[in-house]
Amino acid sequence: METRSKRVNLKYIILIMISILITVVLSLAYFLLWRMPSSQEVFLNAQHFVVELKSQTSENFVTYGSAVIIDKEGTIVSNAHMVTYKEAGLYKAYESFEVRFSFEIDYRSVTLVKYDIDEDIAILKLDDVSTIMIKNAKIADNLKVKSGDKVYAVGNGMNHGISISQGIVSLPQVNIDYDGNVRKVIQCDLTINEGNSGGALLDERGRLIGIISFRIKDNQGNPIYGVAFSIPIYIVLEFAI
Repeated sequence: METRSKRVNLKYIILIMISILITVVLSLAYFLLWRMPSSQEVFLNAQHFVVELKSQTSENFVTYGSAVIIDKEGTIVSNAHMVTYKEAGLYKAYESFEVRFSFEIDYRSVTLVKYDIDEDIAILKLDDVSTIMIKNAKIADNLKVKSGDKVYAVGNGMNHGISISQGIVSLPQVNIDYDGNVRKVIQCDLTINEGNSGGALLDERGRLIGIISFRIKDNQGNPIYGVAFSIPIYIVLEFAI
């Protein structure tokens, strides 16, 4: 009887240990899958798909901005105003385009596929994807963006390299008259500058919800800092297809 009792007790102990082990594993999996990443983690991950963009004319006029890789084939999105310039009232595309990752010294050649001035969207393509393992941005659901959500802007701020800033969503959808065009955009309480144009607007998990596009100006023509407008990613993807 005593031996049988010991066996029963051992059986219960083993079952309890298995239950504890399962609980620990599930808790750890939940923590890893559902915890919010830190801003440092978001930034480190974003450096694999947010790149510096350099656009240049044949006369060596150069402008710098940002761009975002959205698929494994090397498709890149940016702003139309980053790939074009205005001359005599007409928009013209720059002659050459290059991108550079934050961990690289040299630029990589890219080709302009198409752009839309009214929507301020440009699509480019890496010329050679064989020399790098592409890690594209994860796309979030724009319909779930709400006022008060934490967001990050990642881009080539002031052409000093890829950097990050943090803010919140003011309005998940608002129509803004900018440059004579009414655009449907995400308004954020977020500080950006010209180098951020074409960069990534990320949610708190580091997923892409928009492409940073513009700031507005006051009555004297001075940029209003702390308010940024981004193109919702679903509009970008509709144009990219």
